[in-house]
Amino acid sequence: MSKEPRFNAMPTKLDVEIEKIDTWPTDFLEVATQNKKLILFYHQESKRIDYLCREDVVLRTRPPVNKYKNGYDTLVQSLNEVLNKYNIIGYHCTRLTPTEISAIYREGMKVLSPDLIRSRLNSAREHGHLSQTEFEYLANSPKIKANLHNLHGTRTGNLWFCPNRSTLKECSAVYRLFRSWGGEAMYCGHENDGHILGTLRTIGVPCIVKCSIPISDADQYPPNYVERFLSYFISKDIEYPEPSAGFDMYIKRDLKVSEVLKVIDLFNPTFEALTDCKAWHEQCKIHPEQF
Repeated sequence: MSKEPRFNAMPTKLDVEIEKIDTWPTDFLEVATQNKKLILFYHQESKRIDYLCREDVVLRTRPPVNKYKNGYDTLVQSLNEVLNKYNIIGYHCTRLTPTEISAIYREGMKVLSPDLIRSRLNSAREHGHLSQTEFEYLANSPKIKANLHNLHGTRTGNLWFCPNRSTLKECSAVYRLFRSWGGEAMYCGHENDGHILGTLRTIGVPCIVKCSIPISDADQYPPNYVERFLSYFISKDIEYPEPSAGFDMYIKRDLKVSEVLKVIDLFNPTFEALTDCKAWHEQCKIHPEQF
């Protein structure tokens, strides 16, 4: 595999991970701790109201007001100003060739586009990963064209990340990203295609690209990250708080070299530590003998 560089430019902002409270900004954590009762009361009342609405259809049109909502919303707004000053760690799961790993360290990461797909296909052909016939088959694939037009999920113009380490251990959530080369835009629609499936599963090696992304640049739904963090903060006290602390996020611009912290391939012990992939059940398992 390609060797990673000896150093990267350091991000200008501190990094936070939603599932590592010791990385959270001190001022954010202090305010959240001081207001933990308010956060708990708000979520308890939300669940009570949800239950009432499930039992009484009439209430669904005009549900009771959560009496803690104003205080909770004020807290979220104040914490949003704090959190937006920081970067959030995101994990991008994929398969990469040595050439692609080197390019990420040299140039950063690019959002999905027709040009990116064409560039990756050209590189794979030039380095012997694709035959001319296979190259033409993928280059002219109507399934890839449909994916690039966002007919089966919004991907073009975006770069997607998982901010939750726990999700990396959920094999059903990530194994397809590791099993076939090219990303979802490339392999979606070809996973049962005998003409190309075998090739897509032999190009490159499973990788996790660990990145540091300004929270102000990263999008998700709902757009406010503070509520996600607060849900994780009280997750041991409230079952399934909403919005969930588990989510995906995306960025609508290319990622700079300084925002790429590390490319972690399958043969790096950190990959196993992050995914626990050796314990995955057979349907999802990544077999090293394939590489």
